[in-house]
Amino acid sequence: MDRANPLAHPLYRPMRARDPDARRGQTPLELLFDLAFSTASGFAAVQLTRSLTTGGWGQAVLGFAMVFFAIWWAWLNFSWHASAYDTDDGVTWTVTTLQILGACVLAAGVPAALTERDFAVITFGYAVMRLPLAAQWCRAAVGDPSRRVTCLRYAVGLLVLQVVWLTRLALPEQWLSPAFLVLVAAELAVPFWAQRRGRIPTNPAHMAGRYGRFTLTVAAQVVAAAIHAVQLGVADGPPRASLVAVAVLAVTTVIPLLWLYHALPHAELASGPHRRLWEYGHYLVVGAVGAVGAGARFLAETVSSPETAVRPSDASPLVAAAAVVVFSLWLVCVLPAGRGVPGWARGRYPLCALLLALTPVVLPGPLWAAATAVVLLLVLGAFEGLTTRTATGTS
Repeated sequence: MDRANPLAHPLYRPMRARDPDARRGQTPLELLFDLAFSTASGFAAVQLTRSLTTGGWGQAVLGFAMVFFAIWWAWLNFSWHASAYDTDDGVTWTVTTLQILGACVLAAGVPAALTERDFAVITFGYAVMRLPLAAQWCRAAVGDPSRRVTCLRYAVGLLVLQVVWLTRLALPEQWLSPAFLVLVAAELAVPFWAQRRGRIPTNPAHMAGRYGRFTLTVAAQVVAAAIHAVQLGVADGPPRASLVAVAVLAVTTVIPLLWLYHALPHAELASGPHRRLWEYGHYLVVGAVGAVGAGARFLAETVSSPETAVRPSDASPLVAAAAVVVFSLWLVCVLPAGRGVPGWARGRYPLCALLLALTPVVLPGPLWAAATAVVLLLVLGAFEGLTTRTATGTS
């Protein structure tokens, strides 16, 4: 970028490798990209709520996991390229606009994919998200001769797999799920194959910031669920305390989760020996944060429904999603931190996750279960704060 004129955005700039150690923030385009993809994940979360309401919880969760993989993987591949080669020029803005439009198409296809197993629209949206990125990798191959083979391998792997994703639509329905698993494994293998000829110069601190902001924008779905609960609570009469309680519980569930997330050393993990576990494991972390929003919305709708009796299991989607977030943080961030984290800190995360999972089973009502889950998360967050304070020697 022209430092003398920071507002300058040339139409074209040669795509050179960025300095992986340079300090840099998020560009406006990256922030817009995050918002667009978190909105797409929000549509998936809303559809998850509807699927939970109609029954078949296992199928609903599986469908959400499949859809969120497409959103997350396209986001991560964009972030890798942007961290290593972002030029912030007119071509990049144009290509990224196409990817955002692809996210819109994908989100539009979520209902058909989850309820009718019609993956045509969602697969087309995935192609629109991914194919422009192949062109960007080709640009990087031209501008970075020392990593040309690596960049071309990314482009080839992306193009070949996208053809196979489109071909998958012609398979019989019973083969769709096995083919999905095979293609997911192939997608995850492409970066390892590509970087055998040289690593792309991603910036660890930049990647940590990218994931932090993406997690925050996805967490906004929980706030949307709280607003939905309040709307249901004030509709058709005086405010209903139970739905106001759901709104409060939703927000007070996600806040400790975000506190725990941002207390962990993500920049160090992004540059450490377990960086792939940290990067790929965020699929569980961020996906579960989005599912917290779906669980809160589901709880609000079941509490507000006069036709159905409230059951303790109505809190299960919300509490289970929170438990997955805690367990995933332990697996992806706490364990890889190694000797920098005390033994009790390593053990209290899975203990908290287990207690969270048990709350809908042992407590008499969904609001009691959700409230107990909030208390457990606050206690874990307090221990995390005390441990950090002791480790740094602050008073």
